[in-house]
Parts: sequence; structure tokens; C-alpha cells
Amino acid sequence: MKLRFRLLSAALIIGLTLTATGCGSQAAQAVVEEESYIPVEVQSAAAKTLVETVVFSGKVISDQEVSIVPKMPGKVTNINVKVGDTVQAGQILFTMDTVDLQKSVDGAAIAVKSAELSYQMTKDSLDSAKENLERQRALYEAGAISKVQFEGIEDQVTSLENNLKAVQLQMEQAQLGYNQAYDAISDMTVTAPVSGTIAALNVVVGQMASQAMAAVTITQLDALYVSLSVPENIVNTLKVGQEATVIINSAGQKEIKGVLTSLAPAANQQLGLYPVKVTIENTENLVKPGMFAKVEIPTETKENVLAVNSEAVVLKNGEYVVFVVEEERAVAKKVLSGLDTGAEVEIREGLQAGEQVIVKGQTLVEQGSKVKVVGGSES
Repeated sequence: MKLRFRLLSAALIIGLTLTATGCGSQAAQAVVEEESYIPVEVQSAAAKTLVETVVFSGKVISDQEVSIVPKMPGKVTNINVKVGDTVQAGQILFTMDTVDLQKSVDGAAIAVKSAELSYQMTKDSLDSAKENLERQRALYEAGAISKVQFEGIEDQVTSLENNLKAVQLQMEQAQLGYNQAYDAISDMTVTAPVSGTIAALNVVVGQMASQAMAAVTITQLDALYVSLSVPENIVNTLKVGQEATVIINSAGQKEIKGVLTSLAPAANQQLGLYPVKVTIENTENLVKPGMFAKVEIPTETKENVLAVNSEAVVLKNGEYVVFVVEEERAVAKKVLSGLDTGAEVEIREGLQAGEQVIVKGQTLVEQGSKVKVVGGSES
């Protein structure tokens, strides 16, 4: 009896154990199946406007920059401006010593007075000689003087007329010398030929300002452009008048509006690239010549085209596909792509507007994979 009881107890324990083990395995399997999915993010395929851009680096240059060189060398006596000042056309920039030139002006003035006096005296003599000639003519016609005497008086008048011409030339030369000396003094005061901002100042009070280098440089900060060099495969996609986006980090501005204003018809012989000018707005005068800029120029635009995130397109078995979500399953669709802006790509064939395209997790799924949407623009 004891042996039979022990056998029955053992059989019961084994049966209960097997039953419990079988139920646990089925429950665990159900849990595994329930959790077996791949989390993804989706984006609705939709019609958009795509713009392809190219990015170039360039340098900011002033379209109107004037280098001022003194007409005459001289010792600087006063400077009225400093770098960064805004000046108007005609404003005095600096002056130079005029002591020696003033002596030249004074000497030239004396020479002019002397020439004028000599001219007046010669003219008076000529007038008297002409009056005498008329009187002698009457005597000669009356037979009171000989022909030789009359011709001698005519020669005197002719000689005085020649002398007057020579003295007049001397007077004009003296006046020219005075004007030159006076202008030289005026040149000792250097003024701004244009309005703008002082970009460079290379003179010092007490030192000589020479003609070997620019004393002052004036730039116009409202006439700036970015100088670019573009390759031959890009140049024909550009046109004068199109807009560009300019980014100059050192100016503290993220984006500045620019317009392509110049496109060279021939390449630079040294670089083999085509020079391009992009004029920019500088309303706050934060941009300065010499700063480096990044310029984004649109080269192609397509409107109302079906597009998705560029990362959604993956290469599978030599074909480009996107995965869409249908009834919690990943479905691969072969697509034909078009314009790719880097961020988004045009889908020309293989996809319909509104389909939920996997944009994150697309590299982890296969055809028929169970997925769960955890983010994105699911509709």
C-alpha cells in the first residue's frame, strides 16, 4: 500500500509539473510574439517644391573702394579722421605743411606783377609810337620828311609791337607759374573724393606723406559683394539677377540676402574657374570688406513634385526602394527618384501621395517585417 501510494504521488507530481511547464511555454511564446516588432518613424509622402542649391566660399569686397594718394609729397601737419569714420565727399582728411610752397606763391605773385608792369609800359610806348606814326605820315605825304625817315618810324612801331607780344607771353607764363604754385598749396589739403568709410589710414602727423603708397582708403559699406569662382559644370545653371543666401559668421548674421549681379563670360586663365559677383545688403554696416562668406545659390527648382526624406530611400539588391507601413507591416516599394536636394528627394515613380514612408528604422526592416510607428508625421 505504501509503495502504491508513493507511485501515485510521483505520477501526480510529474503530471502537474508537465502541465505547468506546457502552459508557461505557451504564455512566454505569446509574450515574445506580442513584443516582436521594429519601432519606426514615418513621413507622409506629399507634393513639395524642391530647390537644389550649390554652396561656395568667397570673400567680401567693396564695389567702390578708393585709394587716395597725395598729388604732392609733404609733411603731415594735421589729421582730421580715423579708421572707421564716415566721411562725405569734399571733407578734409588731412593737411600738409605749406611754408615752402607759400614762398613759391609769393615769388610767383611778384613775377606776375613785374610782367604786368612791363607789359603796360611796352603798351604805352607802342601807343605813343603809333600816334607819332600818324603825325609823321601826314608830314611825309606833305613832303615835309623823307621816305627813309618815315620808314624808320614804321620800323619802331613794328619793333614795339613785337616787344609787346613777347612781354605778353612773359606775363602769361608768370601767371601760369603763380597758378601752379597756388594749386600746389591747395593740394596740401587732401579731401575725400567720395563719401564712405575710412578703411585704412597710412599717414602720421610729423611724417612725410609720399606718392609711393595710398595715404587713405575709403570704402563704401553699402556697396559690397562676395567674389566667387565657380566651375564650368555649374556656371551655365546660373544667371544674373537670381537670388542667393549669404552667411557671414563674423558679421553676426545667419543669413543675408544676395543677388547675382555679375557672371564672367570667360574662365580665369590661372584657375580655370568663372568669376561671379553676388551683391549683398549691408543695412546695419556689420559686414566689412575682407570677411569670408558662404554663399548658397539655387541651381534647379521643381514645384509640386512628390517628395520624401532622402534617408528614406535605401538600396536593396541593387534597386532603390522605400518602405511604407501597411497594416503594421513594412512593404518595400521600388521607386524611381529625381531631384535630390540632400534633405529631400523627388519620387517620380513607385509611390503615391499620402503613403506612410519609413524615414527612421528603414535599414532594419525587410519585406513583411512587423513594425510599430513610434514617431514622425503619421496620418
